[in-house]
Amino acid sequence: RIQILFENAMELDESLERAKTARDLLLSNRIEEARASVADTKSCDLYAAMVTCNIGFMQAMMTFDRDRITESLAEIDGIIELLNQNRHKDGVLGYVMSYIKNRDFTKFSLLEKHSELMYAEVLLLRAVLTFAEDTDNLVSFLKGAFKIKIAHSLFKELYTVMEQDGALFDEEIQCGIKMGWGSFLLGLSLLPPKLLRLLEFVGLEGDKEKGLALTVEAEEMDKLRSFVIATGILNYQTIALQFIKVDEYDDALVQHILDKYLAKYPESITFVFYKGRRQLINGDIRGALQCYEHCQNVPIDWVQVYHLCYWERMWGHAMLLEWDTAASFAMQLFNESKWSRTLFAYLYVAFKSMADPNDASLVEMSQRCPKYQLKIGGKHLHIEKFAIRKCRSFLKNNNYLCLPGIELLYVWRYIRLMDVNCKKKLVEQIEAALEEIATVKPYYTDHPIDDWFLCNLLLAVIVADLGDVEHGLSLLRTALQSEDNIQVDHYYIAYAHFEIGVLYSKTQQYEQAKAHFRYAKDFSNKVKSYSLENRLLFRIHSALSSLPK
Repeated sequence: RIQILFENAMELDESLERAKTARDLLLSNRIEEARASVADTKSCDLYAAMVTCNIGFMQAMMTFDRDRITESLAEIDGIIELLNQNRHKDGVLGYVMSYIKNRDFTKFSLLEKHSELMYAEVLLLRAVLTFAEDTDNLVSFLKGAFKIKIAHSLFKELYTVMEQDGALFDEEIQCGIKMGWGSFLLGLSLLPPKLLRLLEFVGLEGDKEKGLALTVEAEEMDKLRSFVIATGILNYQTIALQFIKVDEYDDALVQHILDKYLAKYPESITFVFYKGRRQLINGDIRGALQCYEHCQNVPIDWVQVYHLCYWERMWGHAMLLEWDTAASFAMQLFNESKWSRTLFAYLYVAFKSMADPNDASLVEMSQRCPKYQLKIGGKHLHIEKFAIRKCRSFLKNNNYLCLPGIELLYVWRYIRLMDVNCKKKLVEQIEAALEEIATVKPYYTDHPIDDWFLCNLLLAVIVADLGDVEHGLSLLRTALQSEDNIQVDHYYIAYAHFEIGVLYSKTQQYEQAKAHFRYAKDFSNKVKSYSLENRLLFRIHSALSSLPK
């Protein structure tokens, strides 16, 4: 058994101080210094080991490099062994009874309580890396899911015990419990009802309001883990909600967290990045681009952090209709990042074709697009399937795609954040494309009705966003009259029903809105499957839950 450095409150405080020093270095962009600061104690100090473990996890997920993933897994397995040596032992009978009732934490030492919390935390990291370790293997996926279920049960038990007698746990543990249980409740609540009911059957549960409240409480405790929760809240508010439920975005909360952490870590890439996200959401695209450029100018040990900035700058320039610049960032991602070269290839094709549809590189990149397709849990990624279909369509149809850059801005929900002048320019481009569809004979593709439908869908969303909801409704009704004639891109139909549901909801025609949301939700029963289905289902779940009962 390895001697652990804290057996009492004083030694625990010393351990936490070492970890906080590493945290400060990490948030000051001195990542390798943070790792080095705990190198001498990581074999006998749980919090030092956790710092090393978390840094390795971050690097593995940023690079998606198999060697980094293997190294991180080894570090995690090492801390799991360390934790298991120091977790409370109840014997076989106690293990069996733990499935019937909560354990008696009055019998746990200080070290054992911290070990129990950290064991739940590290299982989550292990689960995520298990998914990434062998992306072609369904067994890896199931192993990861099993670890998530164990972590969920541990956090639920800890939270229940804390609610009954908070004095059993010090504030550091309480902060970690609120973070873990709140994150589970919040994350699971975002899932579509059908999937959530399945998860509830195996004991998992979601509660958005309670989950968000717990994470905010944990962040405000200003403990070691609070910065992790802060980034989680910022990620939820500035990224996740922008895809799922825009009207729940809490700008005051985001500003409060950013002000607090940027005051202490003014050059932190992490918080400057989220400052950029906030500015983007508030329509200050140029200001957001300045934040991302600032991040790229900060020296940092991991160049992969810059890839996040490339991604954001790509979208920012696309929103400004600076298609060539957007394409250049897509190419940088394709050349430097391993996240999804298939997607990056298509993003380049889409944005470059908006700037110069005759560029010679478009054919080459479309041909290369399928070669880098990834698998997670034995399944291909839906967004990569979409990218490959689009590139194949480009090659098949005289090297032509209809407004692919605008389509991507719609799919990623960025059109609503663009300024009025840019939206009006999009309207002009779409109307010009509709004119081509009506007059060019023969048309560029063998499915002009698909392109006509897409143009009407895009135009409806933009004119409604500009304030003419009735015109948007009219365009969508007209388009949906021809839904049975769509030949290739059936996802247009499901998304059009969703968008007309949104507009009916805005005009308080709730029964009609509900009917279209449900049609979109069940659309896969009609066509088996369609592109970008999962991201639409999240939005439908959110939209239905917002309707008056």
